[in-house]
Amino acid sequence: MLETALALAAAAHKTATELDISVVVSVVDTHGNSVLLHRMDGAPLHSLDIAFRKAYTAASFDVDTESLTDLVQPGQALYGLAVNSGGKLIAFGGGAPVELAAGVKVGLGISGGTTAQDIQVLKAAITSYQQTAGSLAPEIGT
Repeated sequence: MLETALALAAAAHKTATELDISVVVSVVDTHGNSVLLHRMDGAPLHSLDIAFRKAYTAASFDVDTESLTDLVQPGQALYGLAVNSGGKLIAFGGGAPVELAAGVKVGLGISGGTTAQDIQVLKAAITSYQQTAGSLAPEIGT
């Protein structure tokens, strides 16, 4: 799992560099435990917490965090989610579950740019992982 987290972080780092932004990359396991936290030089301090919360939320709900944005608005089904979770959950773009071998998943969170940039970095990291997953498969679960 660590090898996969490192590959996701490297891909995110590459894309963030191309966008001229500094981000934090967080990867958590299915239980919400941190597997990797990668902070690029110059990434905002608050992004450490936000990236983790995006990864944690993605792992907890098994959904892209952007898809929760409308659901947490006043009067909607998940209104109050962030407050009632002790601040662990977050509902804006930049987090997603990533499926590894044998159905194992991790939560990936990106923070440091605008929400649109975080989503762009997230998608690039996932795409890069999916394109190279075969070469990482022997490492998964070790």
